[in-house]
Amino acid sequence: MITFFIGLSILALGYFTYGRVIERLFGINPVRLVPAIKNTAVFEDKQVLPHWKCMLIHFLHIAGIGPVVGVILGAKFGPVVFLIIPIGNIFGGAVHDYFSGMISMRNKASSYLEISKKFFGKTFAFFATIFMMVTLFTLAAAFTNVSAGILNSSHINQTFNKTNPVSPYFFWVCLVFSYYALSTFFPIGSFVSKASNVFGAILICAAGAALVFLFNHLPMLPEFDIINFANNFTQHPQGQPILPMLFVTIACGIISGFHGSQNSITAGIESRERNGRQTFYGMMVMEGFLAMIWAAVGVTGYALYPELTQKFNGAFILSEMIRGLISFKFLAELILFSVVILAITTADAALRVLRLLISDAFNLKQKSSEDRFLLCLPILGVCAMMVFWSNLVPEGFAILWNYFSLMNQIIGVIGLAIAVCYMVAKKKPFTCLLIPLAFLSYVVFLYLFWISPQHIVNAPKGFGLSYPISCVMASICAAVVCFCCLQNGKRLAKLVEEKKFSPDSD
Repeated sequence: MITFFIGLSILALGYFTYGRVIERLFGINPVRLVPAIKNTAVFEDKQVLPHWKCMLIHFLHIAGIGPVVGVILGAKFGPVVFLIIPIGNIFGGAVHDYFSGMISMRNKASSYLEISKKFFGKTFAFFATIFMMVTLFTLAAAFTNVSAGILNSSHINQTFNKTNPVSPYFFWVCLVFSYYALSTFFPIGSFVSKASNVFGAILICAAGAALVFLFNHLPMLPEFDIINFANNFTQHPQGQPILPMLFVTIACGIISGFHGSQNSITAGIESRERNGRQTFYGMMVMEGFLAMIWAAVGVTGYALYPELTQKFNGAFILSEMIRGLISFKFLAELILFSVVILAITTADAALRVLRLLISDAFNLKQKSSEDRFLLCLPILGVCAMMVFWSNLVPEGFAILWNYFSLMNQIIGVIGLAIAVCYMVAKKKPFTCLLIPLAFLSYVVFLYLFWISPQHIVNAPKGFGLSYPISCVMASICAAVVCFCCLQNGKRLAKLVEEKKFSPDSD
């Protein structure tokens, strides 16, 4: 219990202290006109919304099932997650989100494609954007699976089963896709903004219910073992190494590259730069609090139901834990429905960004309703095929989830690399970005070199090298990534001196 509260304290203190440090290092301009005010945003979705609305929409977009399902799986590593989540969040994830959001805001709320092109060139931007598109499709399909799976196992579904001969799972998938169609088709202010009010209220009620449950089980939470320090990192029941697996499994609660794809949208609806710390840094910290709550649920659930540690489907484990731990059915279903909301609001945000990325990459007009509709159809169609493929192929969901987790962190590396180049080009302190870049690069390369189905069941096919060799090679590759970013930043700094490049677009 003490370790859990220490983790919460790190998150709270980190926001009010390190968050201000990051804001000062970036150097906000309180009087600078932002894209939403200047009406220079790239996409048709950009419009000024109230600050509280921007925060709520941004939180719903970034807080998917990663800090829930991913954290439930990550809780198998034991109480060490209560410290790694907040430390990684404050010094890694929130920093990544703040800089990616503010850099986009300083560049006309430009998309991931445009920002990548500006700092790394057209060739890199092309491949990075294709990679981002594949990641977003994978995310949308995986999150749809989870939301439809939870709805299919709910008590509401029992009534549906009695009155409808159609496959219940198919019904829930169609219902979820109906929401996707509306949220992807309509601009943020006309649909998502209104739906976020309802979803936000449900999330607050569900979080309150989860906290009430946790209050009764706090004494059960194990502590970080200071005496036997090394034992804290070897508690996974399947013997998974904490590096890289914990940081790939939890991902969104610590650092998530996916957030960088959403920041351009939020950067185009915020009314001033001063709001950036609350919106970009703060909402990632809020996601850290959410991850801590679910980490506590997971650690407690595994202690009460040790047989669940042998399961690999996070959505199944989550459902079993909540319905087993909470006897009041309405509260249990409310909490699970809040997870469905997190899943579909993040998946719909991914599909929205897909539409914007594709329209930007191929110069497709998106001003009219007909243009948006024609582009939405193939996007939703591809996503639907991936969803049904994952249900036809054995362990299809595990394949989707594992590949999404890896690609998500690779995008995080790209986002941090852009931020390092930005700060070096402006001749500002960059250590706060270089350290998380080096660490996340190490995690990604270690995962690629070491991972294989022989090491972990249902894992992607990596190089499958031994762990010691993988560690050495990952260290070398991470050093190369950092060196290349610094060199590119210095090159951009020279162009700035020659007035041939500007990190900020006026």
